[in-house]
Amino acid sequence: MTKRLAILLVCAAVVGLPSFAQFSGQWEASLLILPSPPGIMLETSVLSLAYGVAVGWQLTSTSTFGTLGLTAQAFGVIGQFGPLAMTGGLDFNPQDTSTVTVTYPPGCAPQTESVTLAAPAYKSAWFKTTLTFFGAELALTLNHWAYPYSKDPADPEGIEEFAWPCCPPQTQAYTLVGFVAYAAPATLTSRFADCGNGITFKDVTLTLSEASLCCGITHDLRVYFTRLGFQYLSFTLDLPLCCGISLEASVTYTVAEKTFGLKPKWSGGGQVCFEVYGDVLWDDVMMTIGGLAIYGYRLRCEFSACSYVEFLTALDVSKVEQILDDEDLLHGNEFQYVRLGFCGPGCCGGHYTIGVAVYFQPSGTLFGFTRIGVDVAVPLLANLILTTSFGVTATGDPSSLSVGWIMTF
Repeated sequence: MTKRLAILLVCAAVVGLPSFAQFSGQWEASLLILPSPPGIMLETSVLSLAYGVAVGWQLTSTSTFGTLGLTAQAFGVIGQFGPLAMTGGLDFNPQDTSTVTVTYPPGCAPQTESVTLAAPAYKSAWFKTTLTFFGAELALTLNHWAYPYSKDPADPEGIEEFAWPCCPPQTQAYTLVGFVAYAAPATLTSRFADCGNGITFKDVTLTLSEASLCCGITHDLRVYFTRLGFQYLSFTLDLPLCCGISLEASVTYTVAEKTFGLKPKWSGGGQVCFEVYGDVLWDDVMMTIGGLAIYGYRLRCEFSACSYVEFLTALDVSKVEQILDDEDLLHGNEFQYVRLGFCGPGCCGGHYTIGVAVYFQPSGTLFGFTRIGVDVAVPLLANLILTTSFGVTATGDPSSLSVGWIMTF
């Protein structure tokens, strides 16, 4: 009996080792040490795993942990077989039972509704299959949401939303199926929806994106139909002027009317090291430019691939944070920072990085100084990076210190 058990264990090891070798992943975690109390606690931990089930195919798992344990769980699949590629994912809510506000499209009643989330619960699933041949693409997309979760169908891994379609109130699921044909610059998209009472045609859209005319002028064409028939035809012309300013002219035709729009756009100006954030002030009635609104500017000088000095001044903090897609960029009355970055050779062929940022407000403290933040990343092994974040304030708020790591395997 003992001999048979030993043979069985050896066979399991022989079979298991190659399977284990197909595993890969990353563990990223951070421990909050200061302020104290509360003392040492888990700030965040993300465990990502990938398992190769066949050549070119992987199953993935992403588990996010917080102070209270598992806070998010997602599974995914990615693979390719010749010209056929597939991606997909499943999202779950392990423990969130907070109350959220669900919004509905105009014309629906009610417009908003408060809902308490159930947990643990399934949230959503999405899959996309793409066939590529001769430069063209055919795709089949499937999005499924459990009430009240929703995301942008074009970006199923994006920000969670609670915007529900105009379905009956008792609907607990929503499915969206899409067929997409693409050959530059044209895209044809047909979508079918199911509110829980049978699948129906939703809409079809034909777009021509950024088709070039001449002299840098581009145009977009969009034709939109729903199950009620033709909805609109829009034509947009983008005419570059100078200094990053372009003029966007659009004409939209519906069954009942034609509308014309004219609006200048400004992408900001400056060289690679200097950026200006702003917009054009436009009068829709008089169709005249009233001036330029400057939201802020940033100067960055790079000395090497990861050594730099950066100065940022925000004249309109909320606008700059929106442009830079960072809602936590500045705190309180802060409007400016100076950031220094350093790097150098580290262990096992890697590089250490150090970032030091000093933040300022208009008044109230010595020199307007509010806080200083330091971020350090040091490779300890070929697959292990130690990270540290430290912050000191001049406004009476407690200092902060967190230590973490990034481990790949």
